[in-house]
Amino acid sequence: MASTQARMTARARARAAQQKVLADRQRRDAANMASLTAFFTAAEQIDAAKLAMARALDDIRAREGTLAAAATLTQITTGEARKLLALLTDTADTDPSDDSHTADTGTGSSPDTVAAPADDTNGEHR
Repeated sequence: MASTQARMTARARARAAQQKVLADRQRRDAANMASLTAFFTAAEQIDAAKLAMARALDDIRAREGTLAAAATLTQITTGEARKLLALLTDTADTDPSDDSHTADTGTGSSPDTVAAPADDTNGEHR
């Protein structure tokens, strides 16, 4: 009977250890969720700030006439200026309010439609 008692005690210890592991995991998951929320909120703010910088740089370039002049005024390299301005074209491509690229042309096909491949087997099976 002592061996039965020992097995029960070992199982109880194993269950307690497993419960501790699960409780620790839940605490880490909760802390990670808070950290991830802070991380992604900051990332969105960075993206918004970069977009504002790109718009301002584009305005300066329009007034100064060249990207090099705008980059000099903002104290960034021309390469950095190009990267910032590329954000403007990226957001224009993904802007859901801009329906010009998905307008119905009346042809019956949409840009998402893919034509079926032509049957060149003349009814023969290979």
